[in-house]
Amino acid sequence: MRVVNLVTQMEAAGAQQVAMNITALLRKKGYEAETWFLYLKRPAYRDYRGVRVILNRKPSFFLDYVLIFWRLIMLMYRQKPEVVITHTYYANILGQIAARLLGIKARLAVQHNPAHTYPKIARLLDRVLGNLGFYKFNVVVSKAVLNSFNSYSALYRKRLKLIFYGIPGLKLTLNKELARRKFGLPPKCPLLVNVGRLAAQKNQMLLIRLLKHWPELHLAIAGEGELRDGLEIAARSLGVADRLFLLGELPPEEIGNFLLAGDVFVFPSVYEATGLAMVEAMQNGLPVVASDVPGIREVLEGEEGSLAGILVTPGDEPGFGRAIKSILAGPELVNLLLKRSRIRAKFYCVTRMVDNYERCFQELLP
Repeated sequence: MRVVNLVTQMEAAGAQQVAMNITALLRKKGYEAETWFLYLKRPAYRDYRGVRVILNRKPSFFLDYVLIFWRLIMLMYRQKPEVVITHTYYANILGQIAARLLGIKARLAVQHNPAHTYPKIARLLDRVLGNLGFYKFNVVVSKAVLNSFNSYSALYRKRLKLIFYGIPGLKLTLNKELARRKFGLPPKCPLLVNVGRLAAQKNQMLLIRLLKHWPELHLAIAGEGELRDGLEIAARSLGVADRLFLLGELPPEEIGNFLLAGDVFVFPSVYEATGLAMVEAMQNGLPVVASDVPGIREVLEGEEGSLAGILVTPGDEPGFGRAIKSILAGPELVNLLLKRSRIRAKFYCVTRMVDNYERCFQELLP
């Protein structure tokens, strides 16, 4: 059976990682699984098995999207997948329309972010397709995302299906000293680490401002994005450029080793569905300081209400500073947080996630 995971753009980000993980595990189960990207933003997965890119550049004009849609229909027609799983809003829109036109019965759309964060046109089209039944299952990846659709119609909401993210164990081949050496980081200093696109959502500017008030602190970020120039300019203007390390996109298999280099994982995002990078840090035994937004709290808060990290009001620069200092100064606090983190991280099981997707599409097949 042929299964396609379709994602809007190729880059190293959470939805892309989830799609690749689903493809990899379905292949191990005996499916002919592939991951397709509507267009190339950055070549994070170009050389991976079973990967196709429909447009080898970022679209610039409306006609580029028409071209992508036409090529997508032709590719689906030739490959004849029995199952199409689409990820992120533009792939959901174009992919679900194409799959329905071609008579593909097993169609799953996956909502990776809260509904209010979508561009207006994407939000409108997503609502229309959901109401018209284009999505046989409409998967949401967290309770935070599920709750963001509370105001939608009952017709839309009846197809919603909650499937939590799952993350495979990270590949660790180094220790802390070797990790810092590999990534060109100073060997002995307090080091904050962050993984994520250099984008407004991730709010890494707050971390750069923290460096100004803490002369011994260093910051390393694994990720790429449109705000790189702005972050570099800010670091120079604040006089902290020598303590900022923008490493760009790392191969997914190197994220574990990068996290080993850090003392604290800091996640100041203004919104998240879950925050895969944070879960990876928790798996890796790194204490977490993060924004108190619904998707992040959902990950860090245990059933009994205990927290596996320190939550700070979004954008509260002094609050983040105090939380980081408490971790660097308190091994007892660190040990408590790490114990809770490892328990919470086990909840995000990649095998369970893929089994849930498989059950959904098998239910839709004759």
